[in-house]
Amino acid sequence: MKKRILWLVLLAAAVVTASLAITSPLVQNLLYTGRRTGGSDRVTGTYELQGEDLTLKEPVFGAALKEPRTVMLTGRIDQQGGEISIDLANGKTRTVVCKYPGYFQQEVQLPAGSTYLEVVCRQFTGYILLESRKAGHPGG
Repeated sequence: MKKRILWLVLLAAAVVTASLAITSPLVQNLLYTGRRTGGSDRVTGTYELQGEDLTLKEPVFGAALKEPRTVMLTGRIDQQGGEISIDLANGKTRTVVCKYPGYFQQEVQLPAGSTYLEVVCRQFTGYILLESRKAGHPGG
């Protein structure tokens, strides 16, 4: 009986430690292929990715939103090969926001619900830099 209680206590401690670690910015950065730095919430911040022959789908900005939001998405895509797109994913709906090399800036409407801006790469070689900030704010 004592071993079982000890085992349950150790299991609970491991679960608490793991959940705290996942919410830490250091561990969150390790979960990304690219490098994400936070803004004032999970919808804002910056994201940078550089690599060769990358195939991935990485949710970069977003959350379960109670109400719709508008963000200003600014970025640069330097594409040497493969395919890349920035997609708006909301539930089962997916919309391409940008898929062309170069600089871009546009307001993006994030609908309520589980909404994410994702970087989608297929054998991508190059560099991408994204910044998401509250619309109407010049910085951060």
